[in-house]
Amino acid sequence: MELVVLGAAAGGGLPQWNCAGGQSSRVWAGSLEPQTQASVAVGSKETGYVVINASPDLRQQIILAPQLHPKPKHPDGVRNTPIKGVVVTNADVDNVAGLLNLREKQDLAIYGPTKVLEILRDNPIFEVLDPDFVKQYPLETNEVIRPIKGLEIELFNVAGKAPLYLEESLGSESGHLGFTSGIELRTSSSKTLIISSCAELDQVLLERISTADNLLFDGTVFEDKEMQNFGLGVKTGRRMGHLPISAADGPIAQIANHPVFRKLFFHINNSNPIWDNESDEYKTIQKAGWDICRDGMVIDL
Repeated sequence: MELVVLGAAAGGGLPQWNCAGGQSSRVWAGSLEPQTQASVAVGSKETGYVVINASPDLRQQIILAPQLHPKPKHPDGVRNTPIKGVVVTNADVDNVAGLLNLREKQDLAIYGPTKVLEILRDNPIFEVLDPDFVKQYPLETNEVIRPIKGLEIELFNVAGKAPLYLEESLGSESGHLGFTSGIELRTSSSKTLIISSCAELDQVLLERISTADNLLFDGTVFEDKEMQNFGLGVKTGRRMGHLPISAADGPIAQIANHPVFRKLFFHINNSNPIWDNESDEYKTIQKAGWDICRDGMVIDL
């Protein structure tokens, strides 16, 4: 069983299409590799794969990941895929827009919180996912599914906020309303957590992290005012629902003594200096026992 990092960057990817600042400038100049928007696939050649969050870049990610290619000689014919299902952890555009790439009348299961599935059902554009082929299954907090042989997936709540397009109706301080979730992956030999958005490391979450072998954690911003400092926007990391890496209550400080085998930052914004291996910020996370995800990375589970 393996985890394939399909995309490691936050919303908009690296570089963002209309940005010449932050770390995007270094990609345009050719000194950093581009990265697509956060998503992973979990599975094996024998079992097929489950995609965790369908980013807007999903079609490109499938092309770049040989594990997800259709096979020329397959019992189902020339239209086939090793992708058996998709888990969507929240209703952010970054996590559901890629579902539209999977509209070619292909058998598929979509799992997610009821609130997220209701948003998909209420938006007519997602009707292109033919319900005769694409089935939706609720996956609620602390519920366990076994979508492929040898893999258990559990959803758990994480402090965050509602999607941007729902802020007006729900408020920006929407906390624990269930719109932000983490994923726990369990195989016969390991436990892996994927937490791409996190506004607070509370004791319950820290206890869960302490039992993990691998952790992919929200690395959106290194400093809270990072986007402001680079002239990329007016919002702070916390206003966007993301805990800054370097904060006193952030992951470097709070997870320092937790015995996680491998700690990786994931969902990294185009403003974040940790993209640069030569930066002081990258050296800081390495010294603290962390590294970063990059597109195409494979982690054995």
